[in-house]
Amino acid sequence: MKLSSGLMLFLYSALAVTASAQPSPPSPTGKAASPTGAAAKAAPPKGTTAKAAAPSPGKQAVKPPAKKPPPPEPAAYEVLFTFDDGPRYETTPKVLDTLDQYGVKSVFFVNGVRFMGKGKGPERARELLRETVRRGHLIGNHTVHHFFLCGKRGPTIAEREITENASLIQEAIGKPPDLFRTPFGSRCASLSETLKRLNIHPIGWDVDPQDWKLQDADRIYEFMTNALRNLRRPRSILLFHDIHQSTVDMLPRLLKWIAEENAQRKAAKRPPIQIIDYNYLLATNPPGAAAPSGPG
Repeated sequence: MKLSSGLMLFLYSALAVTASAQPSPPSPTGKAASPTGAAAKAAPPKGTTAKAAAPSPGKQAVKPPAKKPPPPEPAAYEVLFTFDDGPRYETTPKVLDTLDQYGVKSVFFVNGVRFMGKGKGPERARELLRETVRRGHLIGNHTVHHFFLCGKRGPTIAEREITENASLIQEAIGKPPDLFRTPFGSRCASLSETLKRLNIHPIGWDVDPQDWKLQDADRIYEFMTNALRNLRRPRSILLFHDIHQSTVDMLPRLLKWIAEENAQRKAAKRPPIQIIDYNYLLATNPPGAAAPSGPG
């Protein structure tokens, strides 16, 4: 049967519409092909926003640690002056004169080798110790020879060095020393045991310009002014050596600087640098070893 041209056109159009409605063939992996092109990149409707991806389970945003506020400043920064390795007749009296001028009371940790024995020299050194006490300062034990009290021979010599120096001090000033400082600030198990047996708590230090090494008044002064300007602990023990001329020359400059610094701090309403005496050490520490009660 011969179809009219109009009927053929109608059938062709119907077949085309039916073919376009069939689903896409599966991809080689068995999953439907993902959309591509402009439809896949279509923007969300107006008035809406894209949601951020949720954090993966178990991971949380880490907050930076909060900064701790600086500790409040104390009412004053207290400092104690101490001097080691004397006495020395050429320098110690000058140190005493400077301390008197500024009303400073200190601890002098002395070595017995400088005032032991007979003769004019040792007797003059012993008199210097007595003069030091008369001026209101304290004599401390720093051993006879300033030997290193640790190492191989430490256990053998430590007790003798400490107790013999206590005897020499008592003979010179009429009383045993109240405080003890270890030569070189050394510490070790054997020395700790010796000090425990003698009921001694050694006195250390907090600020050390190493004046014995620098041997230069300007450099010692620069170190000390910088250290005192930046003190952080409420109380500090300062270490010097009264046997060096450079320390003698530096000391009046340093004490004058402290007075001037305190005037500036007062104007700025900042805590002053307050020079204190040794009494707080006597209240909290055992004696620096009494002289032995018997031979040896």
